[in-house]
Amino acid sequence: MDFPFIAWNSRDATFPPHWHDFFEMMYIIKGGLYVSINDTVYEAEGGDIIMVNSGFLHSYFDTKPRTEIFGLQFSINFFDECFINWRDIIFQNPVIGKNKMADSLHAHVCGLLQDISREYHEKTVGYQFAIKSKLYELMLAILRGMPKVDHKIPSAKSRYICDFILRNFDNPGLKLEEAAKTLNMNKFYFAHLFKKRMGYSFHSYLTTTRVNFAKRYLLETDVAITDVAFRSGFNSLQTFNRVFKVMTGFTPGDYRRENNIAEPT
Repeated sequence: MDFPFIAWNSRDATFPPHWHDFFEMMYIIKGGLYVSINDTVYEAEGGDIIMVNSGFLHSYFDTKPRTEIFGLQFSINFFDECFINWRDIIFQNPVIGKNKMADSLHAHVCGLLQDISREYHEKTVGYQFAIKSKLYELMLAILRGMPKVDHKIPSAKSRYICDFILRNFDNPGLKLEEAAKTLNMNKFYFAHLFKKRMGYSFHSYLTTTRVNFAKRYLLETDVAITDVAFRSGFNSLQTFNRVFKVMTGFTPGDYRRENNIAEPT
């Protein structure tokens, strides 16, 4: 990736347990949701900022009606070596609550997020430099302005399960038996362990993952809906349309149109 940074606006942040190498921030413009990070659940409301360190197991759920979020992800390659020394401190606060920040700090951070959103979506000349400078400033504000906390480490098995599905969700033939085999487990024991660790059945988790990746494709690309269906692991457009409507209340086309929303304010 030439510019290892992505950002998006959405009215739905629901996403099952997963992990990735990117650092992730989610600004709650309005509404609210719950986030689980390394098996601890936090509530985030309008004005709060969710911080997810690279490699941390996390999920978003119970999104409130009319919630709007601005999310961003970036690779460690986005910064120089100085970030490596400070990243774990910067990302030690899972939810930076509006009511726990000084008013001046909150206004400064929100202003930087607005600037980043505008630069990313307008993409005027030099926007990469602008985003990098604003993100550096944002990291510094958080580093100096917020208290430090400790985190639990997710189990290696939970991370392996997430990684397997994230690498294979686009395979329409993926079955529970195949996942169990990769872990050298009996399929019935694997199904029990999966539900216990992830909070979803294997089928529900896989379907939810596919739908949530489809949402990202619909919002962040202009590829045809048929291509979105197959990229997300559905074996037919008909199945994709039906499942997507059941889980979101929208057809894929309506979801793309409804979520073309403005930058955070």
